Amino acid sequence: MPRAPVVSALLAAIALAGCLETAGPEAPAPLAPSAADQSSPAYAACRRAIASTTGRPVVDVAIFDYLASEAGAQVQANVAGAEAPWRCLSSNDGVVAEVIYTGSEGRL
Repeated sequence: MPRAPVVSALLAAIALAGCLETAGPEAPAPLAPSAADQSSPAYAACRRAIASTTGRPVVDVAIFDYLASEAGAQVQANVAGAEAPWRCLSSNDGVVAEVIYTGSEGRL
């Protein structure tokens, strides 16, 4: 019967559909900075440096990710009016090494 190959192909397609990966694993969301993070010299220095670089008041800089290590700290922040976050690298004692816009520089 001609319907047998069609039915077999349909069943095979249904069986294989469960094997397809439609999305990769999602990156874990960053944790909000803790009170201890917010009191660190690196956190405060990066917040001020991002505000200064962007010409915005410090209250317009919202830090959403703070990573500290023995070598230093990395801060990522949203700035009011910016289309992408800003990143700051600092020593743990608050000496800022660099402030970087993570979006397209054509949008600055």
